[in-house]
This record gives sequence, structure tokens and C-alpha cells, in this order.
Amino acid sequence: MKLLLLGVTLLFASPCFAQISFLDSATTWEQLSRLAKKEKKLIFIHIEGRGCDQCNDVATQGFSSPVLKERFQKNFVSTRVRIESKNGKQLAEKFGLSHPLVSLFVNADGNLLNRFNGSSSSGEVYLQQADIAIGRLKSKPLEAFEKEYAAGERSSQFMRDYITRQLEMGKPADKLLDEYAGRLNLDSLQNFQLIKFIYQSGPTLDSRIYKVIQAATPHKLIDSLYKNIPYPEAVAINNAIIGNSFHKAVQTKNQDLAYQTANFTQGTFKPNFTLGNIAFQRSMLRYSLAVRDTMSYMQQVSQFLNYTHMLMSVDSLKRMDADHVRRFTIANDSVRKSMMLKTIQFAPPSHYFHMEMNEHAWHFYEMSDKKGELEKALMWSKRSLEWFDELTKGTNHPMTLGNPAYLDTYAHLLYKLGQKEEAIEWQTKAVEAGKAAKQRSPNIEEALVKMKAGTL
Repeated sequence: MKLLLLGVTLLFASPCFAQISFLDSATTWEQLSRLAKKEKKLIFIHIEGRGCDQCNDVATQGFSSPVLKERFQKNFVSTRVRIESKNGKQLAEKFGLSHPLVSLFVNADGNLLNRFNGSSSSGEVYLQQADIAIGRLKSKPLEAFEKEYAAGERSSQFMRDYITRQLEMGKPADKLLDEYAGRLNLDSLQNFQLIKFIYQSGPTLDSRIYKVIQAATPHKLIDSLYKNIPYPEAVAINNAIIGNSFHKAVQTKNQDLAYQTANFTQGTFKPNFTLGNIAFQRSMLRYSLAVRDTMSYMQQVSQFLNYTHMLMSVDSLKRMDADHVRRFTIANDSVRKSMMLKTIQFAPPSHYFHMEMNEHAWHFYEMSDKKGELEKALMWSKRSLEWFDELTKGTNHPMTLGNPAYLDTYAHLLYKLGQKEEAIEWQTKAVEAGKAAKQRSPNIEEALVKMKAGTL
């Protein structure tokens, strides 16, 4: 089963009875709006999809948290819908969504107050996002900025506020940023606070303002920016630049920009050459996959996994995790308690290695019918199972019988290779593992039925 590597916060919590009361998934926007106005509430919309059942299960755990009951019941009309459904498509179109796994917090008039990408099993994450939305009720809505901009408003403070609000809503602000920067004189690019604002806005690597800063701003000033802000802020700056650049590269199918983005990503791992090289290759693989260059993707991923992951041991992954903790443990208790650092602590580097082994094995299952390629994917899938079991041993991880998604991938590959009986055995393990972890997946159970019937 495919797992999304980005945008998913995997913080496991104990399951309990659902605490967010969701309306029927067929509830239209018009009905949501009327009800929200009648009850004087905001609207919470979670849009998911069929691409990652585990991501949806993770969200279910988060929504089941008792900490959400009072806040959501008092302040929100809530619905949860699949983007593939008729109503899901209409809601996605209304709010300009091109992909699922997005939570929207809006008012009854449809003005966006907050947006959270991904899913989390931590109710605290959704509580935090809800509070952000509630806190913005008195702020100028994005729609008001758009009207003023259309009317010709271009003052420096207005542009900064508009860019900030655009980014708060999870929307790219590259064009606005270039327009704002185009009105600045070169002397202003020596100002620390201005450079900080521009970098926090996530300029793409091919944007005019990023190129101008690289050419006109002293490198000592840029270096001091990264040295004088807290680590989470520095990470957020790099992630914004990488994320916006990658998105633009995919949207425009710009391979040169994709390469620049991968190179920039590699640089964030200095002086660790090994992890930097892995990050570079990961980025280029993501690009090939996103633009559906199947041939390039399959060639790249075979070399990538066989010469990196398959040469690693569990001990090397454990050392990598230990080094991660040593480097990024921050003494300031208030900063350490931030949600960003909790995510870092609960998602060590090793986690992404076995996740992507499974993901790439699943893509091969989907893309190829060639025995040799399927056998390679089976080898990767087996390694992901072994790593997961070794790394979670003795950690009180809820998946005591193994990761259901990884077992599901292994079983599917066996089935496609004609090993039906063994496939059924492993798919049965996937079903049992899901039940033990209280993360039952209809798709996994349905696949077992089809395997037994020979109709998968």
C-alpha cells in the first residue's frame, strides 16, 4: 500500500470514541453555510482520498481525541469527505484544492481562516490549528486583501501584510513577493529584517528576488540569519523555499528548477555528505514521479535503493536516529514543547527510510508487470518489513504484529508474481496486524477476499 512521505505527521495516540461530530459526507457547501450561520459557528472541512488509507486512519485517531470535543462542538460545524466523491470534488473546486489530505477552517461565508496539510493522530495538532483559525476571526480576511490589491493598493506595508496572509492560508505568494521586492532599492537588501521576511516567505529558487538577494546581499548577512534564529525557524525557511520551488518545477515541468531544488535540499544537510546525497536523489525521484516520467523514475529508484538503502543496516539507522536527537535537542523548554519539535522527535530519520522502501515497492507493483522488476520490489518490501520490526521492537509501538500497509505491499507483490498461497498468508497477516493496532482498513480486508477468489 502506498504511503505519502510528505505532509503526514505520524504521532500515535490511544484510540477512543470519536469526539468530533461529523455531518454526513454528502452535506453540501450551501447546507454547511446555512447551518453555520444559524448556529453562529465556523466550518471545519477535512478532505481525504483513497491514495493513503493509513493517512486516513491516522486522522481518525486524531479526531477521536477527547481534547477536541468541547472546542469543536462549541465553535465548528464539521464534515469529512473524500475528494473522489461528487461533493468532495465540489468542495475541492470551491477552495482551489488539487489534492486530498487537507483540513480547512472557514467562516460561513467561505472565507478561509486556516489550512492544515496532512494528517495527525495527535488531537493537540488539530486543537492548535482550530485555535489559530478562531484567533484570526478579527483579522482582515484574505478576500479583503484581494479586493484592495485589485483596486491598485501597493503600499509596502500592505504588500507585506498581503503576502503574510496569503502564506498563512497555505497559498504560494511568489508573484506577490517578486512584485513587492521589485519596488525595493538595492540598499534595502542589506537589511537583516527585510531579508528575513523575504526568506520566510519562501521565494522560489528561480524567482527574481531570490536571484537578486544572492547577487546583492552579503553572504555574511544571509549566514547570520540562519545562525541567529531558532532551529525550527531555520528549518521552516528552508522547507518553504524547497516546497514552493518543487511545486513550481512540477507545475511547469521545469527539470532545471527541479535540479536546483534538489541541489539546494542537498546543501541543507552539510556537512553530512551521505544524507545530503540521499536527499538530492529523493528530490529528483519525487519530481520524476510527480510529472509521471515513469521510465526515468523506475531507472532512478532502482539505483537509488540498491546503492543506499539496501547497503544500510538497522544499526546504522539507529545511530542516525541517535545523532538526530543529540543535534536537535534544544534546552529551552518552551521551544522544546512546540508542536514542530514534537513532530521531529516522533519522526526520526529511520522512519522515512522504511516508509519510502515500502512506497517505491508499491509504485513498482502499480507500474510494472515484469518479473525482474517485481522481484526487486519484493526485496525492497521485505527489507521495509524487517526494518520496521527491528526499529519498533521494545518501543510500545501500537503495531505489535507489524505494519499493515507494509504487509499489504508484500502480499500484493507475491500475488502479482503468481505466488497466490503465500500472498494470501501475508495478506491475512496484514488484516490481523491492522486489527491488533486498531487501524482496520477496508481496502486491505477487501484485497484478501479478492486474493482468495483469484480476482485481484
